[in-house]
Amino acid sequence: MRKYKLPILAAVAMLFAASTILFAYSVFTNETGYARRYQDSDIPFVYMLNNITPADYVPAIDAGTQVWEDVPSSYWEFENGGFTSASTDERDGINLIFFDIQGVNFTPGTNTIAYSRTWTSGTGSAYHAVESDLVWNARDYPPSTTGALNQQDLQSVIAHEVGHHLGLGHSGPAGSPPGVGPLILQATMYGTSANGDTLKRSLHWDDIAGVSYIYPSWILQGNVTDGSTGLPFANIGLVSDTVFASIAGDPIFGNNRYQRPGYYVDTVYTASDGSYQATILQQQFNLTAVYFGYESQTQAVAFNPAGGIGQTEVINLDFQLLPNPMATLSGTVIDSISGAPISARVEIFATNNKPGIPPGALVDTTTDAGGNYQISLPTVENYRVVITPEAPYPAVSMAVENLPQGGAIANFALNPADILLVDDDNTTDYESYYEEALTESGLSYHKWRVSEEGVPSQPIYDLFPQPCKTIWFTGDANSDVLSANEQQSLVTFLDDGGRLLLTGQNVAENSTAGVLFTDYLGVSFNQNMTGPIVRGVAGDPIGNGLLVSTVGGAGNQLSKDDLAITGSSTAILTYGTGAPLGNAGVRAEDYQSNWKAVFLGFGLEGVNNSQGIRDQLLQRTLAWFDVPTGIGDGNSAANLPDKYSLQQNYPNPFNPTTSINYQLPMLSRVELAIYNVLGQKIRTLVSKKQTAGRYSVDWNGRDDAGIVVPSGIYLYRLNAETFVESRKMVVIK
Repeated sequence: MRKYKLPILAAVAMLFAASTILFAYSVFTNETGYARRYQDSDIPFVYMLNNITPADYVPAIDAGTQVWEDVPSSYWEFENGGFTSASTDERDGINLIFFDIQGVNFTPGTNTIAYSRTWTSGTGSAYHAVESDLVWNARDYPPSTTGALNQQDLQSVIAHEVGHHLGLGHSGPAGSPPGVGPLILQATMYGTSANGDTLKRSLHWDDIAGVSYIYPSWILQGNVTDGSTGLPFANIGLVSDTVFASIAGDPIFGNNRYQRPGYYVDTVYTASDGSYQATILQQQFNLTAVYFGYESQTQAVAFNPAGGIGQTEVINLDFQLLPNPMATLSGTVIDSISGAPISARVEIFATNNKPGIPPGALVDTTTDAGGNYQISLPTVENYRVVITPEAPYPAVSMAVENLPQGGAIANFALNPADILLVDDDNTTDYESYYEEALTESGLSYHKWRVSEEGVPSQPIYDLFPQPCKTIWFTGDANSDVLSANEQQSLVTFLDDGGRLLLTGQNVAENSTAGVLFTDYLGVSFNQNMTGPIVRGVAGDPIGNGLLVSTVGGAGNQLSKDDLAITGSSTAILTYGTGAPLGNAGVRAEDYQSNWKAVFLGFGLEGVNNSQGIRDQLLQRTLAWFDVPTGIGDGNSAANLPDKYSLQQNYPNPFNPTTSINYQLPMLSRVELAIYNVLGQKIRTLVSKKQTAGRYSVDWNGRDDAGIVVPSGIYLYRLNAETFVESRKMVVIK
């Protein structure tokens, strides 16, 4: 025989927030996981009241027990056996409810409102409860029959305590092992109350699922097989549009007792042998067997009305699933201007929320020599095609919904990326910060990982629109951050007229000094900075007016570099909120070689972007890159366009290619499109945000499908914020 003394409903100073996850209850068990339940012969459970119980308490006590009888998916029943002189929580054959007016069972100052004590007998599957007593600390927590505020509501506390008699643990923290239930404040079995107020709780799905699991009115079970092979189907999801089932996990141990975490669910899964079983909470519902790549099957489930004590109705329901037909998803990846094939990695991901989808990509392949790919996939399912091309093209993706039996085509016509984004960290932890900032700026990028692809060479830089704009970040690297080989790559890049944003803590401190730092960036390492604030230099085209916090971004800025200016570079950012404490960022340029560089002694990923400051800093840097070198000191707004304009294409008429030039005075959402004389849009050349500057776009006389348009008159229109202008052009053959 085992004894469990369970001090249960402890008062605390404040309530916890309710959880929204869809699993909750816990069931007391023995070490082998069998539930502590009363045998069917012991039901109805007869409880007796100590004879000093006030008469006006009885209706509330009976109401607290009745809520459990009213659960149709459970056959549990209570019965009031009247009054008794018994007044101790000892095993005496009486299921006692006792209000301890003197508090003799409670140490003064305790926060225990009431506790239950249950005796059990047997082991293994014979494990069961034989008696339960309830003792209320009426000295310190007088009951209220009206549920008044700041008093303990009699009905809901009784319902909680007798819930333990049934074999239920807490939905919440008090006295429970970790993981047996979330903090569902509305649930009767929630484990704590606010000081003096139990919220008049009623049964939640959490409570219903628990009592139904132990004393089930309805059970559904069956098998799911592959209809084409007859083999059992493991991990098939059986889904309803409502919470319909109660299941339990493996037993866990904590606070000197065993419990099984329980779940109320709208989906159950088959075991490795294709079988399933669940306690059912709804009398009628529809159930659908779902698995990726197979046709779903729906069957109606209808149980009889609950049959009473020990009358559990069991329905066997089997499913046979047939595989979806296969179809071909194909496409081509080409350069949008030249039509040349592009070598690219092709990944296919399933986007359905279904069981059976393996982690990662369903397919991971590459295009052939012609830029083509062709993949066989199950029909009806939803997919995303992700294309990661070679430099200089950006990664792109396309959704394919409900793949038809006739297959689908997903073609990609790519333009070279606006930015080369170089990840020189040993991990990919911080890429998303730069990707989000570039996307917000309407700029495309090609991502280059040094750890996988090595140091980019000059021929790689030359593939991008010139002058090539490169963002090079080093993340958490702290040893030989910029190697000699990497520095030489950047020197060659700048000599060729490149535009460089170099950003990262430890770059100046932990890189071997070389000509990149001395002759180009014009800085050396001075000291580490730990202060979080960086301020822009007044009047600087990049830094002016910026107040930058390095707390709240990636959270990795622990060793920022103070940059001592040793050459012709110019400070754009300084550390501190008042007088400059050191240089946080510099810019440098050379009008003869036409290069420009910005070097930040901290990682841009560490900037708090709650006010869009990271985005602003990046956009201002890229806008400064577009200002021609050698014009004044490069910091005058006059060097940027002061108005929108769209110029006449050249040549015009043309065959086969023409150039369209336009300018933007500010960051703008831009669409540049081609229309035929009927006003139908046939080609979108630009659709993204662009920073202030001057732009030139080529059109090769093809529509969005890659088909050469016939000779004739066409319109091209620029739509940028409030500016809209169109011009005519002529295609000749």
